[in-house]
Amino acid sequence: MIRLLKLQKAAWVLVLGILTYIAYKVLESNDVSGSRYVQMLSGVLVMVGALWLLYPILFAKKDKDGNAEIITDPTVEVPVDEEEEKPIKE
Repeated sequence: MIRLLKLQKAAWVLVLGILTYIAYKVLESNDVSGSRYVQMLSGVLVMVGALWLLYPILFAKKDKDGNAEIITDPTVEVPVDEEEEKPIKE
């Protein structure tokens, strides 16, 4: 179970990638020679942001039930879930 998943930095990188792509389109329409490098930067930022979003999901530790548990901020107190009683099989 994923209890806490803070991916704020990855979201900011994706937003920055989108903003640099918008800057590229503006520079391209004004025929600026270095606009190609801004497009490359935009692509790199979007790829890094996408991989950063996947990182906690792919490398999550699993507990004894096989559920993923991700706690990224140790200062945040997470409420403890009550254990469900499983029916006893005869």
